[in-house]
Amino acid sequence: MGKKLQTFKDVLNLAVITILGIVGIVFSVLYIDTFISGFIFDYAKALKITAIALITLIAVGGIVFFEMKVEIVYKFCYIAVILIAIALIGLYILNITGVMATIDSVEDLRAYIEQMGPFMPIVFIVLQFLQVVVLPIPAVLSITVGVLLFGPLKAAIYSFIGILCGSVLAFFIGKVLGYKVAAWLVGKDNLDKALKSVKGKDKAVLTFMFLFPFFPDDILCFVSGLSSMSTGFFIGMIVITRFISIFVSCYAYNGSLIPYDTWWGLLLWGVFIAITVALTIFIYKKGDKIEEFFKNKFSKKKKKENKDKNQ
Repeated sequence: MGKKLQTFKDVLNLAVITILGIVGIVFSVLYIDTFISGFIFDYAKALKITAIALITLIAVGGIVFFEMKVEIVYKFCYIAVILIAIALIGLYILNITGVMATIDSVEDLRAYIEQMGPFMPIVFIVLQFLQVVVLPIPAVLSITVGVLLFGPLKAAIYSFIGILCGSVLAFFIGKVLGYKVAAWLVGKDNLDKALKSVKGKDKAVLTFMFLFPFFPDDILCFVSGLSSMSTGFFIGMIVITRFISIFVSCYAYNGSLIPYDTWWGLLLWGVFIAITVALTIFIYKKGDKIEEFFKNKFSKKKKKENKDKNQ
């Protein structure tokens, strides 16, 4: 049964990347054909050949690296094909409807999206939900797109709703359905590596990881469900860490917290990244001791409270 499920998943992955590649090629041609003057119109044939060659190269590369089990490169190709297909479909629709001609800035784009009512926010929330459970899209990327489309505050709210719901579902999949289902969804090798890295220090390491957007959300949530972490602890931890990480990320990507266009802003970003890397290494190496420290601390406190009650 396990081999059949894995075979089905492999075939599905290959089918998806192939279909997305074809969609990308079709809409690249359709998009270029919407121009009736200017640079794109003058060099339409060359641009079509370039677009077709590039998309084909990425899609075929994804298939080849998938078969070679080089997961990092495969996922990069997979994400690239998804983004290219979505971008070209969006550009084509905006061009043929005449909307593109009215959009001169990010503010114009956001104003147009607001006119669409609740449709776009719902789509974005569902996307954020799916990127935790099934889609191999990094949260950093989806949140950045959200900030561009909705602004930092709305992107943070929509992302929090979608990612929180997806995180809770992934946790319960690991907790209730177990290792086999989780391994099928995120990959056995990835899951095994993650489980090994947090063994004996799950609360300390996982809590730290959820605070930062650089770690794989989907795997971490499944790992939490498969670890010794209780449901109550996970719910409390995920609400707090997701709220902090998502809201800080949205305002950081927008340049509201630390600007990108000043020397001191770039310096602060460099310091922040260096501290994050140092903390990551420290937590990985000393996570078990940190967890043991807090366990002993709370255990002593509980014993003292019980002793005071008995007296």
